[in-house]
Amino acid sequence: MYNVARVQEEAERFCAAVEQAEPFRPLMVKVKLTWQCNLACQMCDYWHRNIPSPLQPELVTRALDDLAALGCRKVHFSGGEPTLLPDLPDLIARARRHKMRVALTTNGTLLTRELSKRLVSAGLNSVCVSIDSPVRSVHDRIRGVPGALKQTMAGVRELHHAAQLRGATLPIRINTVVSRENYHTLDRLPALTHSLGAKSILLMPVDDPSGALLLNKRRLLDYNSRIAPSLAAQALALGLMRNLHEAYPFGTTRQELAASRKGRYARGQFQGQPCYAPWTHTLIAADARVAPCCSAPRVTLGNLQTQSLAEIWRDEPYRRLRQAMRDGSPLPHCAGCDVFLMENKVLHQIRTHCGLSSPAEM
Repeated sequence: MYNVARVQEEAERFCAAVEQAEPFRPLMVKVKLTWQCNLACQMCDYWHRNIPSPLQPELVTRALDDLAALGCRKVHFSGGEPTLLPDLPDLIARARRHKMRVALTTNGTLLTRELSKRLVSAGLNSVCVSIDSPVRSVHDRIRGVPGALKQTMAGVRELHHAAQLRGATLPIRINTVVSRENYHTLDRLPALTHSLGAKSILLMPVDDPSGALLLNKRRLLDYNSRIAPSLAAQALALGLMRNLHEAYPFGTTRQELAASRKGRYARGQFQGQPCYAPWTHTLIAADARVAPCCSAPRVTLGNLQTQSLAEIWRDEPYRRLRQAMRDGSPLPHCAGCDVFLMENKVLHQIRTHCGLSSPAEM
């Protein structure tokens, strides 16, 4: 997530960039540092690849330098499992020297005392730790490794310890992918999150083109009627969620639930407004390709092995994507997006207040 409300400070420039299909500013960039992972999660295929990633540290370093020059405010390192990389603390330190905030997504199992100290010392600003169930047997089955939850909990405690030793503030968020395998256990998630000292919970509907992990109608209704109310009451009381809506990642209306059964988590949002990610966000994949976002990771806009990130950000493929978004022709992948929905609403309000027409109004 990133603070798009600050775009209001540059509203005229943002609106002009959208209208002309020109780049604005990469407010937040996600970098998948590696495909490799020490777990074998049901909903992920990265660990199947088990091949070295072409995205070498020198390419990431050059990309970070470009991002700083382009005005990037935040970089988010993920994978695979990024803590497998010995260069991770150095990359964090490089981004921090450029005054960018740094977030990290990790499964937490490899967060030893020494590594946690190095990450905190490098200037890490926040961490997202993946926990898919407060029930150990369920989490470990989803993650494909016995003892995974126990190791993750130990890793979270090491991060807290390292931050306390340094007198640093390091907010930790628990990321949970909600699937048919775990939804029935999630009313116990707030208690575990609170016991670990984490500050928030993010529920993410599972992305599974095969449909095997999607919730059917019965399970969606069961989640919304039995699990979500209890989860929401606890999370709101503990300050782990900001509003009731966050406990209902599949929506609440009949139309929203029908869309979620098919994995269409955007629930029609991009039929009435553009996605503004091509102006404010990019994804660097572990094979050095540059893509629009995590919802469209295989849409290639360039490659860091042959171009700089600054060149890709300004080049014709990105311009064509911006034109298509501006003119009301989203990518097919946009229907399944659950990532930047709220941010896109804020950006659309900013654009509307500039007096420009949205595609639906043209």
